[in-house]
Amino acid sequence: MTVSFDPKKMQGAAPGQVTVAEAAGRALVDAGVSVVNCVPATGAASIFEAWKRFSGREKPYHYHEEVAMGMAMGASLTGQRSAVVIKAHGFAKAGNAMVDAWSFGAEGGLVVIVAADREGRSSDTIFDSTALVAGTKLPFRHLGPDEVYVGIIDAYGRSESMGMPVVLVVEDDDLAGYIPAPPNSFMPVRKVVAPESDPLRHVLFPGNSNYPHQVAEAKLAGRDWRVILRPELPVIPDGLPEKFHAAIRSYMPVFDVLQSLRSQIDFIMGDTGTSSLFVCPPYSLVDATTYYGGSITMAAGALSAGARKAWAITGDWTFTAAGHLGLHEAFHQDLPVKVLIFHNRAAVATGGQLLDEALFERHLKGYPEFVRRVEASDDANLHDTLQSAQLSDRMEIMVVDFA
Repeated sequence: MTVSFDPKKMQGAAPGQVTVAEAAGRALVDAGVSVVNCVPATGAASIFEAWKRFSGREKPYHYHEEVAMGMAMGASLTGQRSAVVIKAHGFAKAGNAMVDAWSFGAEGGLVVIVAADREGRSSDTIFDSTALVAGTKLPFRHLGPDEVYVGIIDAYGRSESMGMPVVLVVEDDDLAGYIPAPPNSFMPVRKVVAPESDPLRHVLFPGNSNYPHQVAEAKLAGRDWRVILRPELPVIPDGLPEKFHAAIRSYMPVFDVLQSLRSQIDFIMGDTGTSSLFVCPPYSLVDATTYYGGSITMAAGALSAGARKAWAITGDWTFTAAGHLGLHEAFHQDLPVKVLIFHNRAAVATGGQLLDEALFERHLKGYPEFVRRVEASDDANLHDTLQSAQLSDRMEIMVVDFA
């Protein structure tokens, strides 16, 4: 149930007036946005609170901007509309996800609202946020106070027509100011249809960086990206560089089990690492891969947008470095993500640097009731462990230990 946009009920407002933040929050409701992720900051929080009030929904704040963006990207894959509401410094903190978002694109509309603190009134530094946003190459627009409501509505149409996230920059100081209440401008009701999986566009890794880049450039130029020649992915394992062969062969029994469960899984998300090479035939299992450590965030994001079952595959090094941030958020929001960790004690993709085992185990100790461990060589137990996790309605962390 949504709350009426009645300016007479806005605290402190003159008749017929609302705050800019309230106009922004209402626009998110009228645009039919399903998922709104916000890390608290002065201006960003006021928009998020307004959205919660008008939508009648309760949702917790996020703790990390990169995770908030990664989850919005996962939500977009379901076809639902999503938003990320953060301050300019938070945009910088989410930089890895933002850079990947340019190549990754958007299915359901994805809009990032950045509250810029031009005077540094509530920030540790003053910096050129416009230059930072422009550097990502994402489509963006500055909105004045009177443009916020219509600008947000229009941004969702632009995001979906282009197939890319759109960034809107608003000034922190403007958000508490009053403007005439804009007339409600509901976007046409649309039937949300989950897009077909397209790993060539959504799996970003060194063997597939050129095609998504070409697609993004075509979208920005207004050209038809569908006419771009689609590459063929190499066949596992022999089509991949020899340095990956041993690891790939050791992973194959795990992916054989995952393949047997594939029809029951809505999304399988990967990290930029060796395990994500199983996007390649004959397995063709990974739906999407973005930044290092992003698999858990994207799987959690898909679940937050209504997906039933979503898996995240990651390596032990990646999980220790960054993936645990997404795990914290999945736990915080009670999202039943299935996390599959390949514990081979090294960073295989970058030369075999040894893992700090004590640090890895310390991360896992925070979630003892969710952890299942199994030896990679134990075929029967491996199948039972993964199948039991798939049937579970809670978060599961499966650690596959390699000799």
